[in-house]
Amino acid sequence: MSGIAGMVNPSEDLPLQSVNICAMSDAIRSRGANGAGHFLSSRSVLLKRVGWISPKHDSATVTQLCVDGRTYVLTLDGVLYNEEELRAQIEARGFKCTTCPEIFIYAYSLWKDGFLNKFNGIFAFALWNVEEQTLILARDQLGVKPLFYALKGRTLLFASEIQGITSHPLFETSMDLEGLSELICLSPRHTPGSTVIKGIHQVRPGHFVRYSSEGLKSVRYWRIEKQEHEDDLSKTLETVRELVIQSVRRQMKSHIPLCGLLSGGLYSSLITAIVTDYPQDLYCSVYNTWSVDFERNNRYIRHRTLSGDSDTPWVRWVCRRTGTRHHYIILSSNDLVEALLDATEARGIPGMPEYDSSLLLLCREIRKDFGIVLTGDCSDEVFGANIRSSEYFASGKKRLPWASNVAEKISVFKSDLIDVIKPYEFIEKCYAEALAEYLKFTSDTQRLKKETEAQWFSLYWNLPCLLERLDRMGMAFGLETRVPFCDVRLVEYFWNIPQEIKRLNNMDRGLLREAMRGYLPSDILERKKSPFPRSQDPEYEAKIKNILSEKVLDPGSPIKNLLNLKTLESMMKQNDIHRPYSTRAQLFGWMIQLDHFMRLNGITSV
Repeated sequence: MSGIAGMVNPSEDLPLQSVNICAMSDAIRSRGANGAGHFLSSRSVLLKRVGWISPKHDSATVTQLCVDGRTYVLTLDGVLYNEEELRAQIEARGFKCTTCPEIFIYAYSLWKDGFLNKFNGIFAFALWNVEEQTLILARDQLGVKPLFYALKGRTLLFASEIQGITSHPLFETSMDLEGLSELICLSPRHTPGSTVIKGIHQVRPGHFVRYSSEGLKSVRYWRIEKQEHEDDLSKTLETVRELVIQSVRRQMKSHIPLCGLLSGGLYSSLITAIVTDYPQDLYCSVYNTWSVDFERNNRYIRHRTLSGDSDTPWVRWVCRRTGTRHHYIILSSNDLVEALLDATEARGIPGMPEYDSSLLLLCREIRKDFGIVLTGDCSDEVFGANIRSSEYFASGKKRLPWASNVAEKISVFKSDLIDVIKPYEFIEKCYAEALAEYLKFTSDTQRLKKETEAQWFSLYWNLPCLLERLDRMGMAFGLETRVPFCDVRLVEYFWNIPQEIKRLNNMDRGLLREAMRGYLPSDILERKKSPFPRSQDPEYEAKIKNILSEKVLDPGSPIKNLLNLKTLESMMKQNDIHRPYSTRAQLFGWMIQLDHFMRLNGITSV
């Protein structure tokens, strides 16, 4: 687990003031507080921060290696799950590599631009070719590890965290209407490759960016092959089972203490069962699991949710069956409120206040004893559990499904601002741009069919945003989050399986359930999906309202002039105890986060 940052200029010498370099390094400190390394030259600066230091996998050193007369410098955040296979291939060519960063360098030397398709893992890295004065920035296929960049004149700045760029004196932080449109219309998601800060971009999942004196170019290196699914049902079940088990076994291997999240749901229970079935692969003899719950939830759960099904009995059942050591973290409404702004800083933008705060606090507790956590999050996007979205797309609407309830958020902003943003036109533009990306994402020569739009948007749009949230909440404390079911081989295989087979027995995630039968009993395999837990305590909403009132009454509030205060005041006075507990508290918390985000980045107007 690491953080990386740096800057290069292939044409001119860099002004290497130490204060600039230290500011960039300090901005990624949370991703690795236990060590720092750097490479300095007249044309390039590459920085690295690390948490747990392993002699074989992660060190504070920025790796420098000479291969066939060329000098390469690499700063890496990530890990390869097929490291042993790649090392064998490289050593068969006559090279000797002892560390994971060296594998990246030798692979590039041997296979050039095709080297990235050799990797199965989670990674973001910067590779500087000294002789050619060329930088390559790259992210893994699914976008687990973040990487941002900005071009100022002829100098390219890059970092694992946006603050690694905004902390540099060359960069002036601002937000334009495009950024505000992203926040109002799409948050907590964002357009792939974009950020809300003007001039800062993301290296997109499955892409690399090449920068040299000839300019900057983004290249997609990973595409899904569109082909007929020829395996019969028996072979499909066998392949799914094999891929699932292999993916978990690859990611459970580590050289530092590792644990897992356990909610008693299908994904986390499967991971726990597989991990405990292969104790020889574990760093420790006992597998530790974690879950989160909230004070006073039992008092309100029957009135506030559609289901009174608690995770706790299921968690206990899985623990007894698998022999794990389980840890509970119990949060109060005060805990959530106090973590609201920290969650904004960790995520980098306003997000999902309650969910982000609880995940952040859970990661903080886990990091006290463990460096890596396995989670079943984001698996719906891989296994095609998006039936609601499928129905939405099939309806013929040309809007993103998660933006369909944007009306309430729009209502709290001034009408003249909304007239400029044109939210629904902006959403339709994003929808059209995403559709245009489909033919670049796969080998399919035909336009995307309406009935498969949900699967496409889940992978292209939803998955990277969810993975980014996981990574940033964990790495706020130097905790690496691994997602075993977000394995590129599983994604590629499931992509071509017909929807009716994925819904085997006419059941959501039916194929996965049937393939893994035997690892878990039927009652857990067929348990209805339960979302990440949230507080049901009405005191939370009351406290959020009080904080928001203080924010908008502050003369220095950067969001005050954006809001329709009368509409907001009317909304905050409403207190219907019979309505479902969800959107209002989230909206109020999001507005507090937006205010903090703008203050933090010195944004006073748009």
